[in-house]
This record gives sequence, C-alpha cells and structure tokens, in this order.
Amino acid sequence: MILPFRSRGYAAGRRMIEVRMRHVALLLLLAPQILPGIEPWFRLASPGFELYTDSGEKAGREALVHFEQVRGFFLKASPVPLADQFPVRIVAFNSKEDLRPYAPSSIAAAYFTSSRKRDYIVMQDATAESYGIGTHEYLHLLIRHSGLRIPTWLNEGWADVYSTLRPVRGGVAVGDLIPLRVKTLETSQWLDFDTLTSVNERSPIYNEGNRAGIFYAESWALAHMLFLAPEYQQGFPKFLMALHQGKTSAEACQVAFGRTSQQVFEDLRKYLDRKRLYGRIFEAPLGKLENAPQSSPLSAFDTRIMLADLLATIGKTSEAKREYEQLAQLDPKRAEVNESLGYLALRGNDAASAREYFERAFSSGDADPQMCVELAALERAFRQPPDKIIPPLEQAIRSKPGYTDALLQLGLTKVAMRDFPAAIDTLMRIDKVTPDRAGVVFAALAYAYLRNGDLDRARRSAENAKKWATAPADIENLNRLLVLIEARSTVAFAPRPGEKTAQVEGTLQAIDCQSGATRLRLAPGGKELSFDLP
Repeated sequence: MILPFRSRGYAAGRRMIEVRMRHVALLLLLAPQILPGIEPWFRLASPGFELYTDSGEKAGREALVHFEQVRGFFLKASPVPLADQFPVRIVAFNSKEDLRPYAPSSIAAAYFTSSRKRDYIVMQDATAESYGIGTHEYLHLLIRHSGLRIPTWLNEGWADVYSTLRPVRGGVAVGDLIPLRVKTLETSQWLDFDTLTSVNERSPIYNEGNRAGIFYAESWALAHMLFLAPEYQQGFPKFLMALHQGKTSAEACQVAFGRTSQQVFEDLRKYLDRKRLYGRIFEAPLGKLENAPQSSPLSAFDTRIMLADLLATIGKTSEAKREYEQLAQLDPKRAEVNESLGYLALRGNDAASAREYFERAFSSGDADPQMCVELAALERAFRQPPDKIIPPLEQAIRSKPGYTDALLQLGLTKVAMRDFPAAIDTLMRIDKVTPDRAGVVFAALAYAYLRNGDLDRARRSAENAKKWATAPADIENLNRLLVLIEARSTVAFAPRPGEKTAQVEGTLQAIDCQSGATRLRLAPGGKELSFDLP
C-alpha cells in the first residue's frame, strides 16, 4: 500500500517540477518586461525607418524624427540616388556596454551593415549627441545602394563631412569642423597619401583603435577639401567617376584636378593651416514627418528575435542559431523564427534547409514580401512547378504592391509558362526600373511582345534592353532577338498585335524552296499545315 502511494506522489511531484520549469522559462522570456532595472524595448515606425531601442520611447521618437528629417534632405539633395523600398532598421542601444555583444569590433560606437533581408544602422544610444554618427552611417548606406565604387578613405571621410549637417535659414549647412578630428590632426603623425588611400576594411590601421584615429581624421580632412574647397569642388564629380571606373586615388587626382597626389597633399596641409574651412549650404531643407511615429512596446520574444537577427547579420551565427532554437522551443508556432532560420541557412549556403524553413513560415501565414520572394527563388532553383512558385510571389505583391523583385520574378515565371499577355501586364506594373534590372525587364518584355504579335513594342523593348546590357552573352542574345523580330516583320503574313502563337507537333511533309519563299509543310494530327520560314 505504501509503494503505489509513493509512486503516485513522485509522478505528481515530477509534473509539478515540469510546470514550475515552464513557469521559469516564461519568466526568463518576460524578464525584460517585469524585472526592475531592465529597460523594455520599443519599436517605432516611420516611412523610411523602423527603430528599436531600450533608451526609452521619448528618446526613440526624437531620434526617429531626426532620421526622417535627414532622409527628407537626402531625397532632395543626395549626391547619390536613394533606393529605399523597405525601411532601414535602426537599433539604438542604451549604452556602449549594451552594444558591445552586438558590435563587429570593440571600437565601434555605431556601424552600418546589411543582410539579405534589410539594412541596419546600429548605434550605442539614441541621444542627440549620437545623431551625427548615425547620419555618417546613413551616408554609407546611400553609397552602398548607389553602386558607387569608392575607396575606404573617401567612404569614411565623405560620411564624416555629411555627419555635421544642420538646419540653417534657407536650407541645410554641411561642413562644420569636427573638433576631435582637428585635434587628432594636430597631435598625431600623419599617414602619407599612398598609405591613407590604400587602407581597406581589412587593414590593421582601419581596425586598431590607436591607429584608426589618424586614418579617420585625414580621410575627413581630404574629403572636406575635395568636396567643399572652391578650387576642388567643381572637379569632385569627375574625381568620383574616375574612382568608380577603377583608377587609383592618385590617378583620379590627376584626371579630375590636374594635380599630382603630392600637390593635393600639400594643398591639404595649407587648407588646414587656415583654421577656417569652407562649408556649403544646400537649398534643400530637412524633411518633415507628416505623422507622428507609430510606437509600441516590444515583447521579450520579439526583442530576442530582433537581437538574434542582428547577431546573424554581423556573422555571429552560432550565437544566433542557439537563440533561434531556444525561441522555437518556447513557441513553435511563431513563423518569424522559421523565417530567421531560413535566412541563417542561406547565409551558410544551405539552400535545401532554407527552402524548408521558408516553406514552414509561409504555410504558417508569414506574408513578409522579401521572404516570399526568397522562397519563390528557391522553389525555382529546385525545379518546382509554377503552382509552387507563383503563390509566394502573389502574396509578396499583396503585402507590398509595386514590389519590383516580386513583379519581375512573377513576370519571368509567366514568360516561362508562355502566358505572354499576363507576363506583359505584370512587367508593366513595375514602377521604377533600376539600372541593374533594366536589361532583364526590357528583354523579357521584348520576347513577350514578340510572342504576342506586337512587333513594334518588341523592337523598342529589345533596343532598350541593349542600352542596359553589359554581358557579351546578353548582348548577343538581344541581337539575335532583333534579327528574329525583323525577319517576322517582313514576311507576307506578319503577325498582328494580339495574335497568339501556338506550339504544334507533327510529321514533316516537305520543305518547299521553289516558289520564291521557303515554306515548311507539317502534318499535326493528320491535318497538313503550311508555314512561311523567314
């Protein structure tokens, strides 16, 4: 009688322990929201940004308003075009100590980085004192999206120049002195021109705190002079283009300014000796936020996903994966965890696992447009039929109407299905065709118009595609397409717009070359057809 009683007590006790452990897990999950001394995170959203911060809702709101003002300025006066189909994610920590586990290096107080899904600006806090460095990182983002290829010194120095932007009467001023940079230049031994301009992101000078200071200071000073000094300002666009085309900084100085690198460096010394540098006022005021930023407290679960995504983006993949797996155990139904695991698998070149994770997320109701496009691309790569490729693309377009990548992929899928009217309709819904996609878009339109019988539009689209094509194979294919278009337009029975093509199979009866035109006679299904061959 005693043993059964003790057995039941043990089982009950074990169940009680399990319940308590689940409660402990829940408490740990919710800890940032209920434990004193741990600040909750907030998410604030605006047209161009989503900002996550544990510096307080008020500080986050003020920071978001500032960044929208900066974005509004660059929309009007950017040296490079803005391509921001999706909001930039800003993560503003409460201190540099809080940032450290999520920083790519020990000296970073802020940084810009990108993943397959989004762009990040990460800052040590959301205070007004950090706005300048945030603007610095935003210019890095603009340069990255522009496709402009410039050396590290100019990327950093130019971003520093723009970090000083401030509103003034009639516009925005750029070019204020940065006291820390000036002091470093006055107290440190300078790098020579060749050393300065050869530094890249892997160089020790760039990554060591005691040497990086003079690199940043000289980069700021040289960019300031070339961008703003009257004797250099006019040649600066030419300087950028020379660098973009692969010339060294020394060669670009000669091309753009007619000066040797040594002469430019001597001018820089004189420029700084004046103690009074040039600035510039852009007649483009800071932007205004039409509506107050949307703000909401972030659950601890979502906070952990957000921080794990950041770990994955900066390459701390083992830590990120461990966090994702713990979150998946806590709430297996959350589609966002499978989505994040899918991106992590893509980062590791594991396409099969990525496809499996994305399919799980999609079937759970995840409608994120970028994830849907990634899933469609993986389905295509694994040679899945259209009924597996099209649904995620259509969902992406429903989630974000006008999404270029989704429309392009759906249009190409429709071409492959030989549904040419639908392909044309889909591709024509692309509002802005960027240079990197223009060749593909116009080539697909040319082929679809050709197969739909609209030879004039086919010809114009093919010629447009040739303007943007760069690969020799693409150019050759377009030339062959133009030859086919011309051949079809000169036959006696040229197609008319709206006429549909059909694919038939049959037995070849004869090829007639005697009547002045080449004709092919085919017998599909016992019925003889005659075709003109250009």
